[in-house]
Amino acid sequence: MKYKVLLLSKGMDLSESDLDKIKNKRIEDSVIPSTATIEVLTSDDGSEDIDIFVGIGDQAEEARCRAQKANKPSLLCDMDCTKADFKDIDTTIPYTWGLFSKNDKEKEKAFLKHFNLSFVYEDSKDNMMDYIASLVFHMLEEFSFHSKYNQDMGYKKQAEFIHEFTQFYLDKMKHLVAAEGFAREDIKDDFYHIIYRYRPEDPNKPFKSIDGRDYDFVIEYHRGKPSEGIYYGIKGEVASDDLEKQCEKFRKEWPNIFMMDKSKLQDIYDKSRDEDIFLGYNFQLELTEILNNTFPWKDFLKCYKPTDNIWEQRYWLFWVTLNDDENIVNVAARAVKLMAKTFKRCIVNHNKYKKPAAKKNDSKTPKFQMTSFTYEAFDELTTKIHMGIKGNLKNNYLIEKLKAGGLIEKDERYECCYIVKEQNIGLFAQEVESIIQNGFSKQAPWETIDRVILPYTRNPSKGEFKSANNTLKRKNKEGKTPQRR
Repeated sequence: MKYKVLLLSKGMDLSESDLDKIKNKRIEDSVIPSTATIEVLTSDDGSEDIDIFVGIGDQAEEARCRAQKANKPSLLCDMDCTKADFKDIDTTIPYTWGLFSKNDKEKEKAFLKHFNLSFVYEDSKDNMMDYIASLVFHMLEEFSFHSKYNQDMGYKKQAEFIHEFTQFYLDKMKHLVAAEGFAREDIKDDFYHIIYRYRPEDPNKPFKSIDGRDYDFVIEYHRGKPSEGIYYGIKGEVASDDLEKQCEKFRKEWPNIFMMDKSKLQDIYDKSRDEDIFLGYNFQLELTEILNNTFPWKDFLKCYKPTDNIWEQRYWLFWVTLNDDENIVNVAARAVKLMAKTFKRCIVNHNKYKKPAAKKNDSKTPKFQMTSFTYEAFDELTTKIHMGIKGNLKNNYLIEKLKAGGLIEKDERYECCYIVKEQNIGLFAQEVESIIQNGFSKQAPWETIDRVILPYTRNPSKGEFKSANNTLKRKNKEGKTPQRR
């Protein structure tokens, strides 16, 4: 077997040892045997049998154009898309990969406006060449082997199907490059898993480390397994101490109670909530409530998937599959942030954790995928109250009046949520209508209020505010006005 790679670079002093990293790269159990020859050219010799085109910096656009003309894969490194002419871009070619310095996120973001697969490296030339060598070898495996040497039709078609179907998920994953607080952090030498970790404080460190266990809140996709789809959740890693003992601690922090009969959970929780072993019950039930209320079309208790291994000291506490009709930023990224927020309160600061009161079970299922208790819901409420003019998040007339009157308080568990302090839902709803009508002479937008304010019971209103207000109006007409407690 013989492969040919064209590496174009301008102004870079590439030594023979740099080129040898590509020539001599081999991976155990690869479809490309150790006896295969990989030839690396640094100038164009007019050859038509180039397998992979690599362009670095100013030469990336030249490599892209050459690869497209030859209908071959290309690896574009630190490409400046402002210098590229994309008028002739052929979007049917799914194998244009990018490689960018971890410290130059803007170039990567610009690249992903036109393509959908990128990787990052630490900011040094030696490290970049190590990545180029590994990526080139993977590209030879994925593309050139199947086109040149694989005679098995089944495997050949499988490779084609995977590259065709994986584009849908890569198009979704690339939006995370601009998601606030998320950092691209793949596993070393693994070019199949695309991993974004929620690290708002330090992109280079795990979200939290506890007694030898590292925790990260992750959105992940294996581009070689499109049938798995995109998934998100909490991944733990044993950094020190005994592996088996650390695994048991992970399991206590996230026991598989979601596999139990849901009707029995609250009773078990109420009877045992003060026992240390139920630390994970607090976390799991609390998180489920918050996620279900935020994404009212889902029941997360039926979405959690348990791990079945602790491979290479990594242990998924749980993960959730992102449905194909769900937005990766509005759903997955937002859910991961809520998971991190709840984890910090229930696990990290569990000694200060305030256990919630028991709540009634509610099986209503909404029809639309509109998030609740989020900044978007708050903005919508502000817009409707302020007659189409989008208000400042800190200056919502209704919310400010209710807070000043001591009727609501901020519920910090959610992205943007307020909870009613008044137990009588009718009296609270009457106050809401009075504030809006006195300030704006208009009807209260109850459906939007339902998505911003939680009743005293902690169950989403789902029309109860409006219904209670109408009931109270009738009682007022009959002279049966209840008193606030």
